[in-house]
Amino acid sequence: MKDKTKVFYDGNCKVCSKEINFYKKIDKKKTIEWVNIHGPFLKPNAGGIKKKELMRVLHLKTEDGKILKGIDAFIKIWDNIKYFKILVLILKIYPFRKFANYIYMIWAKNRKIKY
Repeated sequence: MKDKTKVFYDGNCKVCSKEINFYKKIDKKKTIEWVNIHGPFLKPNAGGIKKKELMRVLHLKTEDGKILKGIDAFIKIWDNIKYFKILVLILKIYPFRKFANYIYMIWAKNRKIKY
């Protein structure tokens, strides 16, 4: 059986959790496994990534084992959810993707982290 896409998110971050819960509700095909990095079942170096790195930005592990981070991870999530297809098409255009990544990295760097 093929592995699901796995999204590693900070469950202690209120904004992160609220957004992930929204995605869970609209992911009707259940194509994504949502992994709270503070959950009891997270193994050390989950998906080959250290927890400190997982805390820095959103991470996604594709079905074939490729690791995507930040806005690239969001694009993969949104590509699996029909309501975001237009946003995905826009963000695949280099200047928009670059700008979205810049904004996300500012937000990620300045959010409050709770271990």
